[in-house]
Amino acid sequence: MASALVGCGELWSEATVVLDAELCSVEDVRLAVRLFPRGWFSSGNCLLRGAEVPEDPSALLPMTLSAEEQVGGDLLARAAVLLPRAAWGQLAWVHLSWPAIPELGLEPAHTRTGVQACFHSDSNHNPAPAHTVYIHVHPLAEDRAQHLARQVGRSIVGPSENGW
Repeated sequence: MASALVGCGELWSEATVVLDAELCSVEDVRLAVRLFPRGWFSSGNCLLRGAEVPEDPSALLPMTLSAEEQVGGDLLARAAVLLPRAAWGQLAWVHLSWPAIPELGLEPAHTRTGVQACFHSDSNHNPAPAHTVYIHVHPLAEDRAQHLARQVGRSIVGPSENGW
């Protein structure tokens, strides 16, 4: 659904997708290092590139992975392997513009725009049983979110929230 929503907008030339995930086991950290060797791994005040993560990272658990890559690469395929194992995770597309919607009186939107998919958490990393997809729009343009959801055959199921 998140990819379909991204397709409703226009990606900027430097568009990226960001992955963040909390990893709680040595096996999951090792898998993440293999999948995202250029990603950033953090624990407390420690920030390491994948190649710098020790073979036994147990003293650093839990670790958070942050990786950002150009849209169109294989990050989504690699994320699909890792996210089911993560305590929480998210994918975010942030360099996106929403088109004008003349019938709603909405001009194109270039700020406060994006799509975010959260796994095992809400947008604030609080535990949640499944996943949620968020459509980021200007607070005064909530009709745009409803319109975009309809474009992919869905509807908004929750209240508006403050986002990024």
